[in-house]
Amino acid sequence: MIDGAAQSAPPVQSPVGRNAKKSPPLTLGKLAAPPKIDGVLSEGEWNGAAQASLGIQIEPGDNLAASEKTEAWLAADRETLYLAFRAYDSDPSAIRARVSKRDDINEDDLVVLLIDTFDDRQRAYRFTFNPLGIQQDGVFTEQVVDESWDAQYESKGQLVNDGFIVEAAIPFKSFRFKAGNGAKWGLHLRRIIPRKAERTSWQPVLRDVGSLLLQMGELNGLDDVYSGRTLDVIPTVVGSINSEREAIPTMPGQARLNTVNKLDPGLTAIYSLTPNLTLATTINPDFSQVEADVPQINTNQRFALFYPERRPFFLEGVDVFDPLSSRSFKLLNTRTIIDPDWGVKLTGKLGRNAVGLLVASDRAPGLQLERGDPNFGQNALFTVARWQRSFGQDSAVGAFFTDRHFGNTSNSVLSGETRWRVGKAANVGFQLIRTRTTDQRGNTASDWATNTRFRNWGRHWRIALSDEYVGRNYSAQAGFIQRRGYHQQLADIGRVFWVKEGTRLNKWLVYVWPYLYTQRSKQPGGLAEVEFFDPAIDFQFQRGISLTYYHARYREGFAGRELSYHYDHLEYRMFALKKITLTGRADWGGGIFYDSRNPQIGRKLDWQADLGFRPNNKLNVSLLYLKSRLQNAATGGRFFNQEILRNRTTWQFTPYHSLRGIFDYDTSLRQFGASLLYAYVPRPNTTFYLGWNDLLSNGYDPLLGQRQRHLGLVQQRRTFFAKLSYNFRR
Repeated sequence: MIDGAAQSAPPVQSPVGRNAKKSPPLTLGKLAAPPKIDGVLSEGEWNGAAQASLGIQIEPGDNLAASEKTEAWLAADRETLYLAFRAYDSDPSAIRARVSKRDDINEDDLVVLLIDTFDDRQRAYRFTFNPLGIQQDGVFTEQVVDESWDAQYESKGQLVNDGFIVEAAIPFKSFRFKAGNGAKWGLHLRRIIPRKAERTSWQPVLRDVGSLLLQMGELNGLDDVYSGRTLDVIPTVVGSINSEREAIPTMPGQARLNTVNKLDPGLTAIYSLTPNLTLATTINPDFSQVEADVPQINTNQRFALFYPERRPFFLEGVDVFDPLSSRSFKLLNTRTIIDPDWGVKLTGKLGRNAVGLLVASDRAPGLQLERGDPNFGQNALFTVARWQRSFGQDSAVGAFFTDRHFGNTSNSVLSGETRWRVGKAANVGFQLIRTRTTDQRGNTASDWATNTRFRNWGRHWRIALSDEYVGRNYSAQAGFIQRRGYHQQLADIGRVFWVKEGTRLNKWLVYVWPYLYTQRSKQPGGLAEVEFFDPAIDFQFQRGISLTYYHARYREGFAGRELSYHYDHLEYRMFALKKITLTGRADWGGGIFYDSRNPQIGRKLDWQADLGFRPNNKLNVSLLYLKSRLQNAATGGRFFNQEILRNRTTWQFTPYHSLRGIFDYDTSLRQFGASLLYAYVPRPNTTFYLGWNDLLSNGYDPLLGQRQRHLGLVQQRRTFFAKLSYNFRR
């Protein structure tokens, strides 16, 4: 094999069509010596590796010939999986390859490895690389891709005169797996070309099969694979100077900034008991959130807002605790564990059984009480246990248990759940939950929740049906739920009309998808809870441009009344340009002002606009605008008007060094936030951060309740911090 920069592209394979057969299995090859991971395909370096051609276009074409040639090579020794991609391109100047931090490569050209290391079609590890070899990894299920999972491995890529090359070496100790005589893994190899919205594949993917995992190819040659036992020891130290405004007790109407200096050391250890079973322990863990939450509209919200987990300890083995369906109730939301001082977690897989155990002690509840409270200073103890067993293909059964004890209060949750596949495109599932809660007075309340669902995701017909019941006394204090005390049925039914390939219309339109999304929901007394009827249509254009429109008719029960209204919704997504991305949505029409004394129907305008701008391969500018306004339909006056403007700018000097600034303003809170962060992240869990955060109020003092223009910017909180962690791996 010669240097890829000088090699001419062989012809792209011919179309394989809608009745394509699976590609034959690959067997991991053996190399004469470990390859140098430098993004150069040197002469003879990959001789002996298994070779695959990614010649099938699965999007937007239906198993047609790929527009660009891509080849891949796989090999292994006892401890490492080696991987190389050679991606040719007829227009190399159009390749998107930016210097980004780890995981932030979704807008680039990409090559992807998916491996189902237990061959059970439940989940797969996904390793993704941009043309510079920058990594993105995660755990793929049919419901979601969890990109919070990180592995340690080496990769390098480079642009060449007719495309790009990527090489990677992934130690087997980086993930869990099953190996030995006769073992096999599921395998997908893919390439993504964003300017064409094109995905190419080694394996054909049929649209009438509602599962990507079921259509994986086969990888053999795993007899001699060995990971050994891995110990990761991660000491962490966080130093901070926190200043927060507080009232002066001896001086009414006056306030000051109170400054507290803190130095928090912590230690986390992760030990691989077997290749598929991991024990993680932590003492005084670092749970400082370097990555800020994306702002959300919080004015006039009837239900709780959900924020994703970002803290490292809780992300270890997180896929084990995931529900079997995105429609299932979320029984573990680790952000309810606010300020733990220790934690222990065991996760892994034993045959077809996935198991997880989490125990953590949270000091936050006791510190939030007054000093005279008998529970002041006490910790809440969380215990979570999870079991899943796979059977057949894409089918599983599972159980979940959570328990939270604080003082003399407790909350326990027990759940059973199943999901099984019916035919090529459909699956059904059921979840049954029992909760029991004891309050401070010793009163006990118990209740039930159930979820029954059906999903068919085929070439043409796409149907999702569900029935949910949540009792009024349902309580899952370790989980997340927006509301309780309802019984609802939901239906999402539509048919996709694919534009015939090769026609004039197909040059700009891929498909049209009309569908109906409707929900019927009642409270225990028979009052409507949240009911809607939304006829909708989705247009998917070529080059990654799409539009969605629906007209929503709503009826809600609130404060003992049923309120009816309707509004229009428009959503757009555009990724066709190399330097600019646009996404957004708008709702206009009727809306409810949630005043428990006098709820009213008003005229609403909700608008979200996201603009991404990358003028070069190192600078990334993101602008987010959120607006929510509700007017009195009779008088034209405003019930409320909240606007949030956020700018996030990142200069990525190298894949490991970056400087990031975030500036936002909330008109409703009259609040201005600013932050600056320098980050050095050479690999997962080895980091150095240096940052500053500021929170100011504009012409308003929320502590003293004063709203006066002459106040100017009032300092509410300021933080300087530094964080250092290092992963010692043995």
